[in-house]
Amino acid sequence: MKNKKKNIKTAFVTFFPIIPNTNGSASMINNRFKFWPIEKKIFQMSNSKINYKHITTVYIQKEKPINKVLKLPLMIYKIISYLKNANKKILVIEGASWIFFSFVVLLSIKLLSPKTYTLYLSHNVEVEIRKNNSNKFIYILTKFLEKIVFNLSDLSTVVSEKDKDKIKNIYNIKPLIYPNALDFNFKVKEKNIKKDYIIYTGSYLYKPNKDAIDYLNKKIMPKLLKKIPNLKLVLTGGGFKEKFPWVINKNIVSKNDLYNLIYHSKCMCVPLKNGSGTRIKILEALILGSVVISTKKGIEGIELLNNNPPFIVNKREKVTNILFKILSNKINFKSKAKKDSFYYKKKYSMKFITKNFLKDYVFKLI
Repeated sequence: MKNKKKNIKTAFVTFFPIIPNTNGSASMINNRFKFWPIEKKIFQMSNSKINYKHITTVYIQKEKPINKVLKLPLMIYKIISYLKNANKKILVIEGASWIFFSFVVLLSIKLLSPKTYTLYLSHNVEVEIRKNNSNKFIYILTKFLEKIVFNLSDLSTVVSEKDKDKIKNIYNIKPLIYPNALDFNFKVKEKNIKKDYIIYTGSYLYKPNKDAIDYLNKKIMPKLLKKIPNLKLVLTGGGFKEKFPWVINKNIVSKNDLYNLIYHSKCMCVPLKNGSGTRIKILEALILGSVVISTKKGIEGIELLNNNPPFIVNKREKVTNILFKILSNKINFKSKAKKDSFYYKKKYSMKFITKNFLKDYVFKLI
């Protein structure tokens, strides 16, 4: 393998900022990049002008699709310039943004640098998201382009068996599985919120998160507060502007602060109705040994210990009753969650998953 790694360069491409590391997708990509054992560089789009040895930022003033479209030619130029002197060139497109961006970059690299090996790493089944959250034109265009991107890439991946089945059913394509994973060292800090609280992490600007947060504030918290009047709901991820007396809105926080908030919470509550892919926030909570209550939609893509989790509900109307059970403190659910965390830490180790993926697929391809 050492010989194969000589004079190979990898360009990782994201159409949103992963540095600073402020969300689940950014965490996952940063961890993948960390354990990618050959020469590499990240090319990101961001409204922060961040450029280091291993990262190039294509600056956009505002996070709007049209701004990204206009900057795609510059991003493609920078990618080709970086890869041009390598004997072996690898392009990794992180599919956590609208598929149109991935399609333009992938097709351009195929035409302008045809000897580049291309990997499309999907984070979700995007057509599923667009069906629920976009207009009909965007949905049809997404479906058309997603099929092309999966077919045109030398390797394409999904994050779970469930997503693999969906791609097979929709496009008659069999992608590889490269599961979302994490590796981090967390040192417990003092609890900085004195009240008991439950937590939800995720940007309010993303429609599935908006729906879940609205459900927490309008359906769940009013019922909980009748019996537990001092309980708080901590939100992170940004975009939330409303005021509720029980909400502590932390907006966007650093990863260390986020992990500390999750660790000290009574539980993470994820009453998701829609969405796709693996929820990084749930993986983070499970690895931290936190109690998690989620709908089946929220837990999709995660192989749960013993396949018999105590707090996964079919209907989110049942979430409130389970929260009462957790918050009553009659049973030490936190202790069990901390025991189970060793399983999740090993199962979803980015270091080992990436090592095996490279050995089994990438190095054989190039």
